[in-house]
Amino acid sequence: MNLERLQYEVNERWALQLNNPCHHSADAGHALVHLTKAVGKVASALNDAEHENREVRPDEVAKYLADLVICSARFAGTTVDLDAAVDARLAEKFPVRPR
Repeated sequence: MNLERLQYEVNERWALQLNNPCHHSADAGHALVHLTKAVGKVASALNDAEHENREVRPDEVAKYLADLVICSARFAGTTVDLDAAVDARLAEKFPVRPR
């Protein structure tokens, strides 16, 4: 799935969550709450792994990394074209393309 399709899919599905008691707001701004929550969960998993002198396990972070992508797509809504934004940011931060 490309980012443009992902963004469309997330915003279509998110808008249908108004009656979901676990998702109290379908407002795009509410996605920022979930985004920051996911960052905290990833940070917690990393902290635990560091204190236990081990690598982070995929099962500890996979769903939260997915949440970061999903919630970013929702927060961006229809205002930011994430596909174009990520492409531009990659070019800015990592101008050399791998072969």
